[in-house]
Amino acid sequence: MAIEAVVSFVVDKLNDHLIQEARLLYGVRHQLKWIESELKRMRYFLKDADSRQREDERVKNWVAQIREVCYDVEDVTEAYILRQNARRRRGFLARLKRYFCFASELRTRRRVGKKIERIKLKIKDISKRRETYGIRDINEGSREASSSSPSSQERRQSVTLLQESEVVGLGKETKILKERLFNGVSRRCVISIVGMGGSGKTTLAKKVYHDVKDDFDCHAFVHLSQQYEIKDVLMRIINCIMNLGREKIEKLDETELGMILGAHLTEKSYLVVVDDIWSIEAWVTLKRILPEGFNESRVILTTRLKDVALHADPGSYCHEMQLLNNNDGWELFLKKAFPERNTSIYCPSELEELGRNIFAKCEGLPLAILVLGGLLSRKDRTPNAWSKVLESVTSDRPESFEQCRKILALSYWDLPYYLKPCFLYLGLFPEDSEIGSGRLIRLWIAEGFIEQRGDQIMEDVAEDYLEELVHRSMIQVINRKSNGSIRKCRIHNILRDFSISEARQNNLFAIHNDNDTSSSLTSVRRLALYHSIDGYETTNHMTATLRSILCFPGSKVPMSKLLKMGGKSLRVLVVDGAEFTKEQLPKEVGAFVHLRYLELASTIDGSLPSSIGNLSNLQTLKLSFDSTLPIEIWNLVQSFDGTLPHAIWDLVQLRHLSAHYFNIDGHPKLHNLRNLQTLCLRAGSWIEDGLSKLTNLRKLVINGNLSSYHKSLSHSIYELRSLRSLKLYDGYSIPSFKSFTHHSHLYEMYLDGRTEILPMLPLSVAELTLKSSLLGPDAISTLEKLPRLRILKLLHESYDSKRMICSSSGFPHLELLKLCKLPLECLTVEEGAMMSLKSLELLQVSKLKIETLPERVRALLKQN
Repeated sequence: MAIEAVVSFVVDKLNDHLIQEARLLYGVRHQLKWIESELKRMRYFLKDADSRQREDERVKNWVAQIREVCYDVEDVTEAYILRQNARRRRGFLARLKRYFCFASELRTRRRVGKKIERIKLKIKDISKRRETYGIRDINEGSREASSSSPSSQERRQSVTLLQESEVVGLGKETKILKERLFNGVSRRCVISIVGMGGSGKTTLAKKVYHDVKDDFDCHAFVHLSQQYEIKDVLMRIINCIMNLGREKIEKLDETELGMILGAHLTEKSYLVVVDDIWSIEAWVTLKRILPEGFNESRVILTTRLKDVALHADPGSYCHEMQLLNNNDGWELFLKKAFPERNTSIYCPSELEELGRNIFAKCEGLPLAILVLGGLLSRKDRTPNAWSKVLESVTSDRPESFEQCRKILALSYWDLPYYLKPCFLYLGLFPEDSEIGSGRLIRLWIAEGFIEQRGDQIMEDVAEDYLEELVHRSMIQVINRKSNGSIRKCRIHNILRDFSISEARQNNLFAIHNDNDTSSSLTSVRRLALYHSIDGYETTNHMTATLRSILCFPGSKVPMSKLLKMGGKSLRVLVVDGAEFTKEQLPKEVGAFVHLRYLELASTIDGSLPSSIGNLSNLQTLKLSFDSTLPIEIWNLVQSFDGTLPHAIWDLVQLRHLSAHYFNIDGHPKLHNLRNLQTLCLRAGSWIEDGLSKLTNLRKLVINGNLSSYHKSLSHSIYELRSLRSLKLYDGYSIPSFKSFTHHSHLYEMYLDGRTEILPMLPLSVAELTLKSSLLGPDAISTLEKLPRLRILKLLHESYDSKRMICSSSGFPHLELLKLCKLPLECLTVEEGAMMSLKSLELLQVSKLKIETLPERVRALLKQN
């Protein structure tokens, strides 16, 4: 991972401790201050080191030493503070005893002091090595992405591979790009092809280039690199277009070359393909040289970075590569595995099942398909030989994917330092996981990966990080929310394997499976559990170093054992999808004062110990039930009535409290929770005790009977102007709200319950779900005027009329309309209404006369 993230986190933590725990650190404060200062200074040299460690083993070891020193500092400091805190909590008699045992206290400080002195010696040695290795201080204002200067052979391996077979599955894309090239626009247009490494960008660009190049007066195809030389690029373009020998132009400088090229192209229509461009700056440089003109000239860029594509020509076309479907992918796989069969594409029956299992590991990525197909082409055509390949691919893919991984690694090494740990962290999640963006963002924050940026809250900064990883083609978006932000994402399994390998080398995390032993995990910082750990023993050293435990479905670990594994320095604890048990959270959880993120699913008996109020650093508390539970268990969940202790309100750092089926005991102190952004609870008296004071609240979800709290709830929600999402699940009635017109950020609403009149909804609402509201026809004339509404779901008893009329120009941006369990018999969609509709879902609306719908609407119909 990027060492900068580790150092920054430790420096920030040290600074916090030195300010907040000054009394506890008495006696070692001066030494820690020196360490903080040295690490802060060392941070300026790390960007250079990060960019050089791939080529220089000495620099790589130097970076590893800094990381280990940072971990040592963190461990010593937190252990000392924990010990001092424990003594402070033992009461008056214990403090009196400590006063008379001052010698013991001095011995403790001396031991800690010696550990810190050893760390200081290590830091001094590291500083000397830095000078020996010539590691430079890179200016903070320079470009933040660390680049690795990979060889040109590495950079072009993917192109060679993808050209070794015929183009498969690109017919549609080729046609689209040709249409965009010849769209009749006279100005120079830039068309971009964007996709992850190995997705076929260059292959598509070459195919289009060779098909259309003769329709232009002149043309050139040039490859760039992360460390491009503009003079070399210009010479190659000139050589293609003007056919001037290199010896005639190599003595010219960049300015002279640019003038020659610009003058030659001014009156001509030209096609220039710039392949594998890595930065906006590279395009800006070329843009100045390539004349604008009105000769229908075209430029095609291929890039892994969406920002580059969007910047190149905001008004032009950006083509995003898709992974190959099963049919096209299988055809390409067989072409590569059986290269001698030029006309007949088939797989021998005795190899087909093995072949398809191997092919499935590629997940539609052309580069991976070609790498594995090429590997099989060199193997014996026997089930035994192919079984060995499948076994290799299924384990750690050590040889079969090495070439592919090197190519994909280029994208990782180009990441800015702050994105590297965020990307690697995705490898913790099980293969093929659909990762919720909210959960991921909160984990990143708890792990210390997100830096403060001006006045932005950390969740917004983290969301920017996530979008940047998408734009860099490092992760794939599964779906987005109605406001355009990412809802769920995933990582391609080949990239996931790379992240796991890189994380192991950097001691970022370990994944426990049936083959792991505790001896291999003795100094791990983060641990993911996929399977049961019966018989698995922890060591004291592991307990001291472990900071995060994430248990995924299938791990089934008792809570008491998890807490024993974690030790008192645990920051993150996730228990996801364990067996549905009645196990109670032990009261000892209150001793884990460094805990920032606590997520428990299907593990607790309905109550939490009051000691949870001791978790003064807790940012996220999520209590839920596994969504894969059997239906009979879910029926129990609906009547579940858990209780949270009132000590919850003492957690002043709490940002996200999600406990849908829990109420809170006692009278809350809501004024303490000014940082709270998410609040999901059962209805209760807490609604009347200052909900309106939570002015930073972005998401509010309330379950249960609201009838006793209508007035308070209506008033409070009116004051919560930062709301993004509001969901009220009652089933009987919801308040008569004041106007929502001041809620300019509110994009998602779910209202379940009878309402006397539809409130004045915010113009920002993009997704609206109504249930049990018994609205009449007038409500539709109000809803259809909402300018940003994209998703409308009218569920059971939400609409109480047999007719529904959508007037002309109504619902201008509606994309999805869902009607469920309504008495509707006639739906009239006038000409010009719902012109953006993409899907119409009808569930148990049996009396509706579908044949009366316009043809364009019927074509979108999904029935059940």
